[in-house]
Amino acid sequence: MKFIPILVFFLLSISLSAQTKYRDEMGRSVSKDEFQNKILNGPYFGVPSEDPEVMMLIYRMPFGKVEPEIFYEKLGKMQDLKEGKSLIVVYYPGKDECNSTGDNAYDTRYFQKTHDYLLKTAAKRNAGEPAYIFKNSHGLEKYQGIITWMPDPDGVFENQFFKFPYPCRSFVVIHPTGEYRAILGEFPNNQIDQALKILNKN
Repeated sequence: MKFIPILVFFLLSISLSAQTKYRDEMGRSVSKDEFQNKILNGPYFGVPSEDPEVMMLIYRMPFGKVEPEIFYEKLGKMQDLKEGKSLIVVYYPGKDECNSTGDNAYDTRYFQKTHDYLLKTAAKRNAGEPAYIFKNSHGLEKYQGIITWMPDPDGVFENQFFKFPYPCRSFVVIHPTGEYRAILGEFPNNQIDQALKILNKN
């Protein structure tokens, strides 16, 4: 019966070696407590990585600078770039629990109101009309006749800004200088207005 303690020890070793690891966006190790505290108390997500044993800590309000031309070009908005207009992009990852449940999940009046608000915001803040792009079109039929969605061209927005499965929808605003601000996951519409205000001051 010696094999029973050996088997228990072996299974326990496997279990301990397979414990979840936590890392930030830079790949640095973080403690489980830090991971949980930042998610509970700050603008962070915990998302699974490609490695099933690793959870990633993601800051929900990234900002920085990119070469803007490729993003304008991929959306056919080079004229907006020439005119010094910012680019507004709303990103839909695919149908999920967040964007398919709740009071406004299928409310066409709400979709129309949101779209009208973004058009007014764009005009007020010197931006082009918002672009609506998706990774997976499942669930977008509810917007028919209100918002036209297009696939993420060559995955450029996913690769640069939306690398993980953020719930509901996300946005990024890119200024002609290349400065950008984004919110990953569901956001209040007025945050697009706030992002444009900040970028226009820079």
